[in-house]
Amino acid sequence: MPSVTATTGSSLAVQVMAAVRRAITAGEMEPGRLYSVQQLASAMDVSRSPVREGLLRLGEAGLIRFHRNRGFEIVEVSPDDVAEIFAVRTALEVPAARRAARLAAPEELDRIRARWEALHEAAGTGDLEATAEADEGLHRALLLVAGNAQAVQLVERLRTTTSFLGVVAATSRRPVGELAREHDALVRAVLARDEAEAARAMREHLASTAQRLVAQALRAQHTPEERLEELTAQVWAAAAAGY
Repeated sequence: MPSVTATTGSSLAVQVMAAVRRAITAGEMEPGRLYSVQQLASAMDVSRSPVREGLLRLGEAGLIRFHRNRGFEIVEVSPDDVAEIFAVRTALEVPAARRAARLAAPEELDRIRARWEALHEAAGTGDLEATAEADEGLHRALLLVAGNAQAVQLVERLRTTTSFLGVVAATSRRPVGELAREHDALVRAVLARDEAEAARAMREHLASTAQRLVAQALRAQHTPEERLEELTAQVWAAAAAGY
C-alpha cells in the first residue's frame, strides 16, 4: 500500500480521494490489483469511515470497483470513456458559457474574473494540484450562472473521473501555464458579453483537453506513437458527433 498522509484544509474524504489519485499517478497503486480499506486507513492514519466515504465517491465516478469481502480495485479509464465524458461536458458547458456571457450579473462577472486570476496565479507557482483546483473553480463559476445545480454536480463527477488522467497528462504533455492560457479567450468573451465567442472558446478548450487526455489513455494502452494522432482523432470524432 502507498504511504500517504492526510493534510489539513479539506475534509478527510476529499483528502482520501486526493491521496489515491497521487498514489495512482506515482505508480504506487495500479489498476486491477486489490487493496483493502483498512490498509488505506492505516496508511493515512485515519479511521475507516472517511476512507470509505472517499472511495465511495470514487466509485460513483467509475474509478473504484468494490469486491465484497475482498477489497477494492482501481478501474482503468478507457479512451472511449474519456471522449464520452468530454462530449457530455461539451453538451453542458458550451451552452453554459453562452448563458454566462448573456445573463451574468455584475457580481457574477466579478466572481468569474477572480477565478480566472486565481487560475493564472496558481499556474504561476507551477503547483499542479492548485492549478487543477482553480481550473475547476472557474468552470464551476461559469456553470453556476445558469443556476442548474444538477449540471454543476454532474460536471464535478465527470471531472473526478478524468482528473486521474489529467494529472499525468498535464505533467508530461502540457505546462500548467498553457492550461491557464487556454481559458483566456473564454473568459474575455464572457466578460465582453460576446455569446458566440464564449461558446466557441469553450468548445475549443474542451475539445483540446479531450484529445490530449484521449491520447494519454491510448498511451496507457501502449498504442504506438505513430498511430496516436490518427486514433485520437477517431475516438474523439465518434464521441463528439452531434455535440
